Amino acid sequence: MYQAFGESFLRHPFLSDKHGETESMMKHYCKEDFIRIRDFLANTYAYFQRPHNWTIERWNVSISMSRIMHGVSMEVWESQIGIWEDGGKILGVVNAEGEDDGEAFFQVAHEDLPRDILLEMFSFCEAHLGKDREGSRVIHLRIPPGSLQIEEIAMNRNYHLMPKKEEVSELCLEQEFRVELPKGFSFKYGDEVSHNEKGRCNARAFGYYENIKYRERAPMGYQQMSLTPDYRAGFDINVTSPDNEIAAFATMWYDEVNRIGMLEPVGTIPEYRRMGLGRAGILQLVTQAQEAGVRRVYVGSGQHFYRRLGFEPRVLYGVWEKSIPDR
Repeated sequence: MYQAFGESFLRHPFLSDKHGETESMMKHYCKEDFIRIRDFLANTYAYFQRPHNWTIERWNVSISMSRIMHGVSMEVWESQIGIWEDGGKILGVVNAEGEDDGEAFFQVAHEDLPRDILLEMFSFCEAHLGKDREGSRVIHLRIPPGSLQIEEIAMNRNYHLMPKKEEVSELCLEQEFRVELPKGFSFKYGDEVSHNEKGRCNARAFGYYENIKYRERAPMGYQQMSLTPDYRAGFDINVTSPDNEIAAFATMWYDEVNRIGMLEPVGTIPEYRRMGLGRAGILQLVTQAQEAGVRRVYVGSGQHFYRRLGFEPRVLYGVWEKSIPDR
């Protein structure tokens, strides 16, 4: 269960009482910090009242499916996380996603984090994150729109805003949703389907089945994802065909503090597309989420498929690139 911060956090998050200044310290991640950061992400959503930092599903998927699918060791994953705190309370986190593609993220307690902390976060990012490419290390730092101080520091440190944007879409659960499943198809939940079956379907849905390396990693990714603290088998749905083959899948994560749901991953294998299977699986989870008290659901995509379901897209991050030459 998460521990929500009190009223003082919402008024002036994480500032010490000593002259309104922070006395922060930086620490490297250790395994005991996983739950602390998960709780921090839930509580900062409560503060921002929108996805400004990661929501909790991304943190769970990063250490499991993302890390394993991209061949990132636990040692490397942990080495790319820095934590800034004051009096035991987290002020900010720097982390990668586990995809080994130079991705970098700042998770912040509030909009006005002291400049000296932000500068330290940039220095940590440039020392520990990035992807080696042609004699340089390239960093793709995600910055939420409107984060003016972070954007200004990024420009001063020679980051460049790229055309690519990262989107998130939101569905408010203020209506009833009709679930329509074609005749002969049925739902199976997470504990009714093996990790091997899930991995095979994932590989076919995302087009990497012929790549033996990724095909073999996918079941391990699902196994590790099922062990994360926020995974719920009852919110891991699989649409099965009349021949008992998994045709589509969707997993929803439930943030109890904020009463929000997040979809990740979602997919349909090519031969079963345009049959309404993905829609049926998602709307079944949405209906279950409504019954559990969820008020809105997010998905990390702005695709038209989600818009047709009623999701509203918006930009989550701008992508800022910096190339650091090898010495």
